[in-house]
Amino acid sequence: MSVRPAILDRYYGAIEAALRDALSIETQLGEILRYHIGFADGGAPSSLGKLLRPALVLFIAEGLGGDPDAAMPAAVGLEFVHGFSLIHDDVQDRDEVRRGRPAVWTKWGVPQAINAGDLMQAIAVRQGLEAGPASAAALLAATMEMIEGQSLDLSFEERFVDTEAYLGMVDKKTGALFRCALRLGGLAAEASDEVLDRLDRLGVCIGRAFQIQDDLLGVWGDGDVLGKPTASDIRRRKKAFPVALTHARATTEDRAELERVYAGDAVGADAVEWVVGLMERLGVRGEGEAAVGRYVQEALDLVDAIPLAEDGRDDLKDLIRFLARREK
Repeated sequence: MSVRPAILDRYYGAIEAALRDALSIETQLGEILRYHIGFADGGAPSSLGKLLRPALVLFIAEGLGGDPDAAMPAAVGLEFVHGFSLIHDDVQDRDEVRRGRPAVWTKWGVPQAINAGDLMQAIAVRQGLEAGPASAAALLAATMEMIEGQSLDLSFEERFVDTEAYLGMVDKKTGALFRCALRLGGLAAEASDEVLDRLDRLGVCIGRAFQIQDDLLGVWGDGDVLGKPTASDIRRRKKAFPVALTHARATTEDRAELERVYAGDAVGADAVEWVVGLMERLGVRGEGEAAVGRYVQEALDLVDAIPLAEDGRDDLKDLIRFLARREK
């Protein structure tokens, strides 16, 4: 099991307190948002997750000589952008479970889930404005790009795409928020345009490595660890990286069968077994792991070009490696 990186623990308590403060809304929607973020009944956090993106904001801000406290509103805003997208994603994908608990829409219904997601997005904008015009603009740009990526991802349900098109979607849906996290930290530290550009490129690499690893877990991950069934992405007919690569590499006969399986209303156990077997025969898992490794190495090289202290570079590299090895 991978050791939890120092970055994730360094700011966890401060981020938790800031999230709780921003969600002190005494309405049913406030209750829903606190539940979704991970605060249960006003007590200890039950399912906050890694708080990866806000931790990156604060780490980069501090590492480049800025004040992490001043960057906190932007960090919280980014976590809320991520949070509202998950509420809406679960509705769109009909995912009933989020982090091992009932998703918001399964607990309160689709209409209230939409309202809760909209409110969380509005709170995110408010947090961004508190951080300043440049941060608010970066947050809104990332939100727009992320939504475009989600729309592309949904459109893939109607067609198969190659890995290049898939990665273009990933750069929006997943990469936009990683780039935003790094840029928000850089803006808080008043970094130069050159450094901001390097942070953007780093965000692309982290986003791709993170998403491809997520896609591999969606096929080969441990269901007990993930909190959802093994091969869940195949059962849901998601055309993620492994499927894009399989479709491209398959014979004409196997490609036609794959298309037939994904055209149905449901993917049964026998079909899931066949798809996974096809992926194994084509070496898809190994190629996916190799792709993660390439993007991780590119990210590590970019870290060396960012003006962080040596221990800061080491901490960031540890985090990048952790994301590529994570099990959930």
